[in-house]
Amino acid sequence: MAGRDLGLAGLPNARDLGGYPAADGRVVREGAVLRAESLTNATARDVAALTALGVGLVIDLRGQSEVEAFGAGPWRGARTHLPTTDVTQALFAEMMGAGPQGEPLTEHEVVKVMLEMYRQFVADPDARAAFATALALITEHAAQGTPVLFHCTAGKDRTGWLAVLLLSALGADRTTALEDYLLTEQRCAEGRGAGARTRLLATLHRVVGEHQPIEPLIQVRAEYLQAAFDEVATRYGTLDAFLREGLEADPAALRASLLGEPARP
Repeated sequence: MAGRDLGLAGLPNARDLGGYPAADGRVVREGAVLRAESLTNATARDVAALTALGVGLVIDLRGQSEVEAFGAGPWRGARTHLPTTDVTQALFAEMMGAGPQGEPLTEHEVVKVMLEMYRQFVADPDARAAFATALALITEHAAQGTPVLFHCTAGKDRTGWLAVLLLSALGADRTTALEDYLLTEQRCAEGRGAGARTRLLATLHRVVGEHQPIEPLIQVRAEYLQAAFDEVATRYGTLDAFLREGLEADPAALRASLLGEPARP
């Protein structure tokens, strides 16, 4: 099943990118590429499950300050740190500076920052370099048959964009890539994810006050992803051109290693 929940207690958004329809009527192989939120809250059983799945590399997209603040987590296997700045941290710091009784930002101001972050995924050379290296590592490990897991802090923005890039390189259409991107919002609205989001909101509001518009920072919205697509169109014309020219990705190599048999009708 596409987007299969890995069932990890401490990582409610951890899932398999296998099963999605891709190029030539084929599907992404199951168990080859996994996405998740930060492994900080992974339990011992979660780590054992990832080990049993054969994960040979964890790609951490968090900035250095996030790693220092929240830790690397209990994973002791191979890990590569590819810092990609999360500009929402500066916004959160601004909210904290205002204090619980301070003048709240407007939701429009918060959404504007989110949209700019997605545009920077495409426009910023350092961000492009991080995503390019991530795709190259996934390509390398896929050729070796070694599963890879990638994550950021919440597993929704940087992780979401990398998943979109990967699925697109594999020949998935825009609708399929968007489906996986928005699946994070669904996972955070029900089951284990809903509980985790409720606790996160309560914690953040205790810090910055009840009147600050926190929700746009932790939500997954189609308009955020569209901002990245629009930036791609402006700078490169097509996503395929961005993959090849902006990220120097090798879609053919990815497809050769990551695509399984055609989907059954």
